[in-house]
Amino acid sequence: MQVLGSMELFELLEWLLPAGNVSGIQPGTKSISGEEFKSEDDLFSFIQAVLQPYPHAFSILIGMADTNGVIAQWWLQKEGAFNLGNLPDKVKEYYLKDDIAGVMKLETPDRSDALKSVLYNGGVMELLIIPLGNTFRNFGFVCLLSDQRNTFSQSLQSKLNEYTAGFSVACLKLLLTTSLKNVQQDYLTLEDVASIEDGKLIGNTLKPVMQLVRQVAPTDATVLLTGETGTGKELLAESIHYNSQRRDKDMIKVNCAALPAQLIESELFGHEKGAFTGALQRRTGKFEMADGGTLFLDEIGELPLELQAKLLRAIQEKEIERLGGSRAIKVDVRIVAATNRILEDEVRAGRFRQDLYYRLFVFPIHLPALRERKEDIPLLLRYFTEKAANKYGKVVKHINRASLATLVNYNWPGNIREMEHMVERAVISATSPAITITAPDSQQIKASDISPPPLLSLADAEREAIIRVLKYCNGRIRGPQGAADILDIKPTTLEARMKKLGIVKEHIIQ
Repeated sequence: MQVLGSMELFELLEWLLPAGNVSGIQPGTKSISGEEFKSEDDLFSFIQAVLQPYPHAFSILIGMADTNGVIAQWWLQKEGAFNLGNLPDKVKEYYLKDDIAGVMKLETPDRSDALKSVLYNGGVMELLIIPLGNTFRNFGFVCLLSDQRNTFSQSLQSKLNEYTAGFSVACLKLLLTTSLKNVQQDYLTLEDVASIEDGKLIGNTLKPVMQLVRQVAPTDATVLLTGETGTGKELLAESIHYNSQRRDKDMIKVNCAALPAQLIESELFGHEKGAFTGALQRRTGKFEMADGGTLFLDEIGELPLELQAKLLRAIQEKEIERLGGSRAIKVDVRIVAATNRILEDEVRAGRFRQDLYYRLFVFPIHLPALRERKEDIPLLLRYFTEKAANKYGKVVKHINRASLATLVNYNWPGNIREMEHMVERAVISATSPAITITAPDSQQIKASDISPPPLLSLADAEREAIIRVLKYCNGRIRGPQGAADILDIKPTTLEARMKKLGIVKEHIIQ
């Protein structure tokens, strides 16, 4: 039997106004206005009211089907000793044509017609069939079943034809109601998925983390956020800043892994005019920009070893020197750092200064991976679904129950960032208020499965570095903060290198 999808349910609304009228219902019987048809009993009571003047008791069989005869729903009210067994999942297409209307006698089993065969074997000798539909097409049929011959008078046939429109509306209303109940079992409302209070994404596992945030945020203590990629360290850093006394000042963010090593010093500390070739004017560094506020150093574990000493001095002394400058500049900056590396291992391997590690390790906060926060998953799904629905102008009210169970058990190698993007894809693709969020087949991306980056020739390394800086500068070569300025070479030299290395606009602006 065909199960109606959510889109098909909404398409059923198009059929709720078949041609004809529904006048003539006797006083005291059900009319088809309103929402009376919520069960099979309601539907059969309505049909029996029409049959009331006729003394013979008939069994009633109703089939709802698509244009190919695939059955969406059977309804049966039996009178007498009929034994119809399993009704077929599909009927011949002529059951949905107008010319099927009338009396059909069953004298022998018909192996080519599954419905006739079931009816004959169940004791049906004769049936009166009326197609259901509107001016566009038929979508079902009503059969009165009899275990005798010649029981359907012409007046009864005329009476049923008079009420064809009413039967059609009644059957569609019940089909829609029944199917929506089935969908409600398969889908959960966003309110059922999770309950979010005051917009806070806090489950039991994350509550200790948020307690630490509440404790440290009002202070000026240096905070080190650790955890896997995508666990929301930047969001937590923002929470610390906006709950601190520095909330009215800027929070400046630096991704230590996003810039070539030769650029980070200028980014952090700035430079004076003439500090190097191409330094045509003074540049303010991130420390000065964050004065009075918070400096968020993301991926601090990627900071080159030679710059770690300068960072340590800036944190300890609360002063910096611009490149090419001779004057110490006092800065009042609160440091929040984040890393997905295990810094203790980096210290032991000699890749991270021990003194800097202890300077950062004043108030560490570890964010657990999403797979360790399963109780938060429904909460986050609801949040990201509502966020994406607002962003893309979609109406989303339900999430598939089965997909929710799959997502709770998914390993989430990309953590919260992966979830947000996964939900966005589902919302963008949604064609109804009910969505299904599909997790990838792969349950986990292991570090051992990721190939190390290939070794590059000197020319390829230079080419990659130039493209990276050009993207950072949005393709601008000349002028302050242009690529030539950052790379500390003449613009003409940079253009010559770009030509030699085959770097074109398409490599920079994608």
